[in-house]
Parts: sequence; structure tokens; C-alpha cells
Amino acid sequence: MVPVDDRLVEAAREDPQAFADLIRQHQDHLYNFLYRMTGNREDAEDLAQETFVRVFRALHRFRAGSPFKPWLYKIAVNLAINHYHARKPTAPLLDELPSGSTFTSPELMAELRETQRDLRRALLELPEQYRAILLLRHLNELSYEDIAGTLEVPVRTAKVRLHRARKMLQARMFGAQKASDHELRESERPAPSLS
Repeated sequence: MVPVDDRLVEAAREDPQAFADLIRQHQDHLYNFLYRMTGNREDAEDLAQETFVRVFRALHRFRAGSPFKPWLYKIAVNLAINHYHARKPTAPLLDELPSGSTFTSPELMAELRETQRDLRRALLELPEQYRAILLLRHLNELSYEDIAGTLEVPVRTAKVRLHRARKMLQARMFGAQKASDHELRESERPAPSLS
């Protein structure tokens, strides 16, 4: 059986409606990926649109039988990296948390929000190649082979970069937690007496 992407890509070469269907199939995941790469909704929308424009222009060169998703993300990653070099991310990511349930305390929800904020901040601090590989693997759930194809590197290199990216993110998260704990301890210290 021919995968859905293969049929859509083949049809999209001749039919604008099929290309629109191809966009609909990938637009949400692509936007989420680009949003996490840039940290800015408007930039993510612009880059997603530019990605699809470039896909449309290059669709006739796409090799039939090749996986479409890595090719799509390769274009998006390159655009995001070029954008990153032109302009550093400035706006923090603001994701909605699920509404509190009867089993979740307000304290736990506040802690979860803080952890998510620290994670988003730490992710934006990573060099773009490491941010991209983390998002491709954990947000878009691409295989190592697809990541390697997207980034045009050997599979082993993709695995090594992912390992390094995880370590860097962990270090930044641990550093943020350590700084937060230090600030808390400092705020709990009694004020020095002036006598």
C-alpha cells in the first residue's frame, strides 16, 4: 500500500487541491516545531508559510518514494536557522496548561508552570542545531534515520548530537533550578541587623 504522503505528493504536483491537503496534513506539527524553534508565534507562522512556498516550488524535484516528512523538516530547519542568525528569539513561549482538575493542587499547577517556563527558556538558549534535533525527536517524533536525513548527517552523528543536546538542556535546566533554589534560600535569610 502506498503511504498517504506519497499519494498526496504525487497528486500535489498537478493538483492545487491535493497540495492544500498536503499542507493541512502537516501544518499544525510544522507550526509547533517552528514555534519552539523561534519562540515567537508570528515568526513561526511566517516560517511555516515560507516552508510551504518552498515545498511547492521544489515539489517537482522531490524524489518519489523518499520520505516526505524529513524533506519538509529539512526545509523548515534551514529556514529557522537562517532566521535565528538574522534575529535572536525575543518573546517567551507561552503554552497553555491543561485546566486544573480536582486531583491537581494549585501549588502543583504553579510548579508545573514554572518548570515548563524554565524548560522553554532553556530550550531557546540552546544553539539552534541542538534545539532543532531535540524538537525533531521529541516533538515531531522523527526516527534517528529521518532526523539524519533531515539534517543531512549520518545516523550516528544524529544520535551523538541528540545526546549532547539532552545533556546541554539538562545542564541549563539544572542551572535554572539551582539559581532558583539559591534565590529562595537568600530570600529566607534573616536581614542583617544594622546595630
